[in-house]
Amino acid sequence: MFLPLLQRAAKSCLGDKDGGMSCRRSAVINVSTLLSSIEKCPETFAMAPMYPYRISKAALNMLTCCQAENFRADDILVAAMHPGWVRTNMGGEEAPLTTEDSVLGIIRVLSTLSSKHSGRLLDWEGNSIPW
Repeated sequence: MFLPLLQRAAKSCLGDKDGGMSCRRSAVINVSTLLSSIEKCPETFAMAPMYPYRISKAALNMLTCCQAENFRADDILVAAMHPGWVRTNMGGEEAPLTTEDSVLGIIRVLSTLSSKHSGRLLDWEGNSIPW
């Protein structure tokens, strides 16, 4: 349903001086989490032993990888982002990040994304998180 719109956006920017993949052209950004990282599970499990949440976000990560491969030919960037541990109803009062800091960080990172980030999981500061 959205793919034709993403393709049209990517094609309409072909003359863009920046070229390549970017959020300015056409992008899918999935909201994931550090807790979805299989490699990081041993160090993060004790703080959040939430099986359904972790499993569903790990599945979202696979979707991100699949979409990145599928949409690469159309120059559509696809990445997953971890917004950080944010002070919300879900994150709780002990979370170190305010929503404002998380959003400002995400916006800053989005403006720097390129083809080298497609298919990756990044945090709100632009650091790569292993799958």
